[in-house]
Amino acid sequence: MVIIMEMDSGKLIAEQRVVYDDEVLNAGWAEVPRVAPRLQEVVIARHEPDVDVDGYLARLYAAQGMVGR
Repeated sequence: MVIIMEMDSGKLIAEQRVVYDDEVLNAGWAEVPRVAPRLQEVVIARHEPDVDVDGYLARLYAAQGMVGR
């Protein structure tokens, strides 16, 4: 069904009923997309950080203490 109407007022201008034959509906023009489940291997690289966390936090807290002076 096709409905033609004015966008501002919402007034209906025309209404058309479109009828398709079975030949058109079952034409098979395009393959129906399907979701195919697949498993993919994911490599997770884990390594120790090269950052001295305790030293960083000590410098951060020391700098915060100096701001108020």
